[in-house]
Amino acid sequence: MLAKPKSITQQIREQIWERVRRGEFDANGRLPGEDQLALEFNVSRATIHSALDQLVAQGLLIRRHGDGTYVNRHLIDITTQLNAVWEFTQLIKAGGKEPSIRLLQRERILPTAAQAEALEITPDTALIRFCRLFFADEKPVIYSINMIPETIVRSPIPDEAARFSILTILEQYCGQSFGYAIADISAVMLDDQLANILQSPAAVPLLCLNEIFYSSVGLPLMMAENYYNDKIIRLNIVRARP
Repeated sequence: MLAKPKSITQQIREQIWERVRRGEFDANGRLPGEDQLALEFNVSRATIHSALDQLVAQGLLIRRHGDGTYVNRHLIDITTQLNAVWEFTQLIKAGGKEPSIRLLQRERILPTAAQAEALEITPDTALIRFCRLFFADEKPVIYSINMIPETIVRSPIPDEAARFSILTILEQYCGQSFGYAIADISAVMLDDQLANILQSPAAVPLLCLNEIFYSSVGLPLMMAENYYNDKIIRLNIVRARP
């Protein structure tokens, strides 16, 4: 099953920001006017305005009344925002490396008491557990464990779906739209198993992200454990005013 295509506005937003990162616009950081960008991208001015609005909302661009839209130079090299969902393949690309994903394990398990409570399911509700390894230029960088309750799965999730983002999996196979996630971020020490998976020396600090994904109405959709080697890909975070 194919991933849901991105909207024109999303595509334009990503293309504009990629051009900003490559330094293709004015040396002083000023972007061309919306009419000019609309001609360059062959889209409506309204589409350009919406794409720029999103980049301004993220803090990546700054609008100066009567003067135009400028690049926020403090953020050109920042890859991740605290109020954004972290798509690991995009994070790896933003670090200038080529991403790839390998499915290490897939199994059907029963939840622990803590998992059942967090996902608001009964103890006998099975979880589909995916263990995936993300690579940056063929070097393992993120070990990700995703657990989805069987009760929300509408069609079988094939192994091939491991190359999709977790948001795409939730939409395509569970019919669920992501609303928000709550993440607990901590430092952990690599044990022998994680050291072997991430090809890193044992007993070194590793960033751990424990997340619960919710629908827009607050239904728990998935739990995730993500172990991240920031020695390969730096994790820069922007904290934007809501």
